[in-house]
Amino acid sequence: GLAGAFAASGSITEALSAAGVTDYVRVRTAISARHATQDEMADLQLSPGAIVLEAVAVNAELDGRPVQFSHTRFAADRVELRIET
Repeated sequence: GLAGAFAASGSITEALSAAGVTDYVRVRTAISARHATQDEMADLQLSPGAIVLEAVAVNAELDGRPVQFSHTRFAADRVELRIET
C-alpha cells in the first residue's frame, strides 16, 4: 500500500505514483503557531512554554480528488519557512 511504498522510497511523490497517481497539486496548507502540548514537548524535546508551528495540508489529483492529508508540527525555533511564488 501507500505506507509501504513511502517507507521503501522515502518520497510521497514516488509512493503516490506507485498507487497510480500520475500528477497532483497542493490544494491548501494552513500554518499556525501555538504553545506545545505536554506530549509535543516530550516528543520534540522542548522546554515548557515552547511554540510549535502546526501545518495541515491537502494534496489532490488535478481533478480535485484528495490523495494525501498531512498534519505536522515543528519546533518554531528550529525551522525556517520559505514561501516563493
